[in-house]
Amino acid sequence: MSWVEQFFDDIYLDFMMHYRGEEVSRAEALFIQRALKAEPGVRVLDVACGHGRHMAHLPRDGVVGIDINIKYLKTAKRFGDVIQADVRNLPFRRNAFHGAYIMHSTFGMFGEEVEMELLTWLSGVVKPGGRLLIDVANKEKIEDIYASLGEVWNFWISAGPYRVLSTAYYNPVTSRIRETRHIYRAGQYLGERVLELTLYSLGELRIMLSSVGFSIEEIYGDFNGEKYRRQSDRIIVVAVKTSGVSKTLKHAVEWASENRQI
Repeated sequence: MSWVEQFFDDIYLDFMMHYRGEEVSRAEALFIQRALKAEPGVRVLDVACGHGRHMAHLPRDGVVGIDINIKYLKTAKRFGDVIQADVRNLPFRRNAFHGAYIMHSTFGMFGEEVEMELLTWLSGVVKPGGRLLIDVANKEKIEDIYASLGEVWNFWISAGPYRVLSTAYYNPVTSRIRETRHIYRAGQYLGERVLELTLYSLGELRIMLSSVGFSIEEIYGDFNGEKYRRQSDRIIVVAVKTSGVSKTLKHAVEWASENRQI
C-alpha cells in the first residue's frame, strides 16, 4: 500500500472536516469559481476531488470530480458527477471542460514525472481559452524555514478535537518534503501518518505550465486574494490555455506512461 492510500483514510477525512470546515471550503470554492470564470453552463474538473468539499459549494451541473478513493467519492457524488480514475490518465474527450482546479498540494504528491503527465492530459481536456488553477505549498517559504531551522523541524496543528504533532524533513536537493504526523483526538493517540510532497517554485510552475500550452495570468498567496510573496503560505496560480502540447512532449509523456513500472 502506498503512502497516499494510507494517509487518506477515515481519520484524515474527519480531521479535514474540522481543519477545513464548511466556512473555509465555501470561501475557497467561491475563489475557484471566480478565478475560473465558472459562469452558468460552464463545466469544470475537480482533480483529486476527495470527498467533494469544494464541489459542495459549486453548481451541481457545472462540476465533475475525479479521484482514486472510492470511499471519498461516495460522499462527493452528492454534489455532482464523479468518476473513479487515476489522475495520470484522465478519461475525458478533448476540450471537455472550460476549466480545472487542483487543490491543497495534490500537485506535488505524485512526483515530477507524473505531474508533467497530468498537466499534459489537462492541456488536452481543457478548451482553448480555458483556465487552470493550481494550489501548492510555497517552496520559497519552506526553504527559508530550512535555512533557519535545519533539515528537520516540528510544529503542532490544532483542529477541533485534534492535536497533531508534525515532524518535517526537507531535502533541498530533491525539493521533497516528508512530514510525519502523530495524531491525537480528544487526548487519544491514533497513530502516525506520513505525507510526502515535491515542492515547486513559481518559476518552475511557470516553465511546466508553459511547456503544455498554459500561460500564468494570476498569482496569489492565499484564498483571500492577497498578492504572492516569498513568505506566503501558498502559491496559487491561475493559468490560461493558450496553445496545445508539442508533439515531441506528447510522445515523450505517452512513452513514459506506457513504460512505467507498476
